[in-house]
Amino acid sequence: MYELLKSLTDKLDNQYLIFVIIVIIIIAAIFKKQLQVNSKRFLFKLRRLFWYSPKIKELEDHDIFSTFSRITGEVFNMRFYTENEYDSTKSRMCYDFTVQKSKSCQKLMKELVFTKDIEIMSTDKLKKLILSKQTQMHLDYVREIKAFWLSKGIPNEDVDHVIRLFEEFRFPVINSFEHRIGAIFGSSFHPNNFERILAVFDMWSMGIDLLPKDMSTTFETLNGKFKDISYK
Repeated sequence: MYELLKSLTDKLDNQYLIFVIIVIIIIAAIFKKQLQVNSKRFLFKLRRLFWYSPKIKELEDHDIFSTFSRITGEVFNMRFYTENEYDSTKSRMCYDFTVQKSKSCQKLMKELVFTKDIEIMSTDKLKKLILSKQTQMHLDYVREIKAFWLSKGIPNEDVDHVIRLFEEFRFPVINSFEHRIGAIFGSSFHPNNFERILAVFDMWSMGIDLLPKDMSTTFETLNGKFKDISYK
């Protein structure tokens, strides 16, 4: 900074001009971060004037959301049996679990695509945000389904047992998500934030497709644990 100012004073004779330049440099130093963000916004908008690039908010129409509707319908049509008799409680619990998980995940995915300045967000910050949203999806649906089942008269220890059992069967999928997110953000094949989030959404869609299988495995394992509970 000192060398820059000295160089300016050596080359310029106009004291007023020197003063203005010094003020501009000081302001630029103070508001450096904000100026960087604004310049990114300007360049991003300028680029859109000359060629089209999709906006991240357009991902609200990604087929991941229709996938949620489809798998919810699949689970609704599942029928569970205990000792060759239809177990309505287990069947409804499985469906309610799927509905709540779908709601929680969709809500946070929509929040993600409408995050302010997400197009110009740094790669590391976006990765952190996506991992945070993924963790929050888990916390939210566990909290909601636990409260829902407790209101239906399911004992607390049994609620925890079902959730823990599901998480055990679901672990390979979640673990795969972690690895794939790392690969997506470490790859040159995803040059911008739109491409990165699109890749993450495609990955999550695969996991959602596996949800009915994991739900089925979980509730088949329960045998007749909830058969005599009045679940309305």
